[in-house]
Amino acid sequence: MPAKPPTVPADQQSSVAAIRHLAERGYEATTAGDLADAVGMSRSTFFRRFGSKDDVIFADHDHALAQLADFLDATELQPGEALVEGTADVLRLLVRDPEAARLRFELMHERPALRDRELVITHRYERVFARYIRRVQQPATPDWVAPSLAASLVAVHNAALRDWLRERITDAPRAVTRDLHRLTALYERWLTAEGGRQRVLVAVYDASGSPDAVLGAVAAQLDREGR
Repeated sequence: MPAKPPTVPADQQSSVAAIRHLAERGYEATTAGDLADAVGMSRSTFFRRFGSKDDVIFADHDHALAQLADFLDATELQPGEALVEGTADVLRLLVRDPEAARLRFELMHERPALRDRELVITHRYERVFARYIRRVQQPATPDWVAPSLAASLVAVHNAALRDWLRERITDAPRAVTRDLHRLTALYERWLTAEGGRQRVLVAVYDASGSPDAVLGAVAAQLDREGR
C-alpha cells in the first residue's frame, strides 16, 4: 500500500518560514517578534501558537508526535507493521521540506540548548512507542522489551535522518522502512502470538546414513527454514 503524504497544517508551514528566517538573519539577532512579522502573524498569535523562537524550531516534532500517537491509537495493523509505518510517517513529515530540515539541523547543532531540547523530544517519542508496545505485547513479555524496542525505533529513525541530512542516502523513508522491518523482526516473538510458537522440524533420512550425514541434512533443512 503506498504511503500517504503527511498533511501540512498552516502552523507547520509558518514554522518552516520562521526557520528559514532564523537561518538567514541569525539566531541571536532574531527576536520572536521578528519571526511573527516574517510569517505574517500578530505577536499575540505567534506566542499563542509557538511560544518562543525555540519552540518554533520543534513545531514539526510536536505535530509528528501527535500524528504518531493518533496513528498508534487507531491502527488495525499488526504491531510490528504498525511500528514500522508509524515511525516511517514521522520521517516523511520531517523530510518533506529538505531545505527546512537541513536548516533546522544546522540551527540545533549551533546551540547546545537546542541539542538538549532535542533529547527531550527523543524521550517523548520513546514514551509514545513504549505505551503502544505495552498495550499490544504478548502475555509474559519481559519488562525490558517495551523500553528497549521503543529506544531502538527512535535510534533507527534518527540514524536514517542523519544519513539523509549528510546525503549518504536519497530516500530516507524507504531506507528506514527496510531497517525497521529488520528491527521489529527481532522482537516478533513478543509482538505476535505466532512469533512465540515453537516450530517442529520433521526430517526424513536414509537409515543407513552415517551420523554426520544425518546431522548435515538436518542442519541444511534448518538453514533453509531460517531464511
